[in-house]
Amino acid sequence: MERNQQFAVPILRFVVLLTALVLSGASQAVPADPPAEAPPVILLTGFEPFGAKRLPNPSWEAIRELNGTEWNEYRLVAAELPVIWGKPMQELQRLRAEHRPVAVFSFGQGAPGAFAIETVADNLRGEIPDNAGELPVEPLIVGDGPAHYKSAFPFQAVADSLRKRGFPVRVSEEAGNYLCEETLYSLEHLCHGKNRLEVAGFCHVPPAGTQLIDGRTADIPLIRTFVLEYLRAWRSAKLAIKGKVVPVLLPYQPQDEKDRKTATDREREVINDLIVEYFRSWSEQRMDDYGDLFSAGAVIQEVGSGKVITQLKDPFIRTQTSYHQTALFKAVEVPVRTVINFEANLARVVVYWKLTAGPNRKYGYDHFTLMKQSGNWKIINLVFYGVPEE
Repeated sequence: MERNQQFAVPILRFVVLLTALVLSGASQAVPADPPAEAPPVILLTGFEPFGAKRLPNPSWEAIRELNGTEWNEYRLVAAELPVIWGKPMQELQRLRAEHRPVAVFSFGQGAPGAFAIETVADNLRGEIPDNAGELPVEPLIVGDGPAHYKSAFPFQAVADSLRKRGFPVRVSEEAGNYLCEETLYSLEHLCHGKNRLEVAGFCHVPPAGTQLIDGRTADIPLIRTFVLEYLRAWRSAKLAIKGKVVPVLLPYQPQDEKDRKTATDREREVINDLIVEYFRSWSEQRMDDYGDLFSAGAVIQEVGSGKVITQLKDPFIRTQTSYHQTALFKAVEVPVRTVINFEANLARVVVYWKLTAGPNRKYGYDHFTLMKQSGNWKIINLVFYGVPEE
């Protein structure tokens, strides 16, 4: 009995040691799974209502449900900014430190009728009370900052893409000197500072319930659709700039609307492209291309000071060519908003435009009548005139 106990203790110790070695080997043989890499973040911001008794702000209501959602290999984070002087920079810095976004896109409530992509930020606060009833303590947004920032956001490519999707969009250089301007300037300042933000943009959306220039109502679902199309257009422009093949991304829309594009919708896209080329070719002084957009018998009429000046196509093109050749400053004309309607075999297009020539700016309207000739839309009549800035 004593002999059996003498051998039992070493054997027991051997079994315990062997078991520990086996378990240790098993744990080493199955390494833990590495943590999944989190998708990059796109930060979206909107504003709280303007004033305690105001209606909900569409810039926030349109994005709040996007918070935490996945979108084309990004994670969307939505945040509401307070309408308080000095807060945009503080909140953007805090949100940037918390989420490390690769891009920040901010939205605010603007004028009715169209969406406005803002491109210039002024370092200036307007004498307007904020939601606390306070006027700005300092007149400048950043005391030692430059007077202006020009946005590096690919606004023209994004605007063109959104127009092709049927949204009335204008490119704006005046953000309003209120909290929207302060947010845009703060974003641009972060893009130019130390540890700079890579991408930022600001866009005004129409007030909820108002009518767009194409007749639709700017409700929250439509504004939310616009926001996602805005992101899609930015992503496509970003990939195109980098020389990559741009994948086809399906537009965000309800399933039962995906197959509703009619022949009229397709014609509208073709005409919108023609109008974009009309302004681009004139601004780039490609006068042969510009002339090709007109029918051989087109009539052009300029209205001003109670008079009408009428020209046929060829004399008009010569007049425009001479204008470019003798102008003191290079002139660039861009469409701000475009409305397209169809009647019988014609298309009617009204464009509100802005012309910039050095320090000078002019605004006006072009009224086009287009007709299909040999399968292509051509301008058969143009009436244009200047107006004060709207």
